Amino acid sequence: MAGLSELTRRGAKFLALLPEHCGNSWRFRVLFFRERGFRIPRHIRVGGQSVDLHLLDEEGVREDCMECLFHNLYGLGRELGEVRSILDIGANVGFFSLAARAHYPRAAIHAYEPNPRVLPLLRANTANLDVEIFPEALGGLAGAVLMDDQAESNAARTRSSTDGIGILQLTLETAIQRIGGSVDLLKLDCEGAEWEILSKTNALAAVRHIRMEYHLFDGQSPEQILRLLTSAGFSVIHVGPQHELNGIVWASRG
Repeated sequence: MAGLSELTRRGAKFLALLPEHCGNSWRFRVLFFRERGFRIPRHIRVGGQSVDLHLLDEEGVREDCMECLFHNLYGLGRELGEVRSILDIGANVGFFSLAARAHYPRAAIHAYEPNPRVLPLLRANTANLDVEIFPEALGGLAGAVLMDDQAESNAARTRSSTDGIGILQLTLETAIQRIGGSVDLLKLDCEGAEWEILSKTNALAAVRHIRMEYHLFDGQSPEQILRLLTSAGFSVIHVGPQHELNGIVWASRG
């Protein structure tokens, strides 16, 4: 009976996600129905253009591809209204920026990625799609950080540089100023730096929507991230998959 219940649960999940998967399969011109057996395509369609994908051979890259392009983990096109400006914080090889460009062909997109190992791939994947790339980190304070990149690239984390030498880190205020002073959609997936960004900035008043992955590396709880968002004036509209050390939240202002 337990096995049958699990099969029923999986079947219900598959049917619930099928419209999203079919729609995005058509959007990116890639056949996708389920995770099992999925192989990253060599190229996809984005806004009428064929995009050759330049990737690392990592399981995390495969997961990011499915989550951003086919599962639509960050809810592009859902309860966002008109989107004219997008900040992609923690862009990695660019799957979210690619998906965002496909959904919002006229939006300004600024992608931030401090990891030197993936920057050439991010630039290659977003070439000719009018995505502006910044090889910088975002955090609570401006300064310098070092990159801990010992395993899969999507798990790389920044840490403070004690001597001020390293990768440039900016504040969210600076990133918002660069894109025009306000942001319709802020996507955060920055392996723990989101806590500093959300708790040490006044710039969130210029953000309409946040779609993010939070991380619980230092004993935090999901309730803490919800309190941070609500105290900044956001309403939490969706709490997505939660795991031991991370989870997904969508929030909108007002």
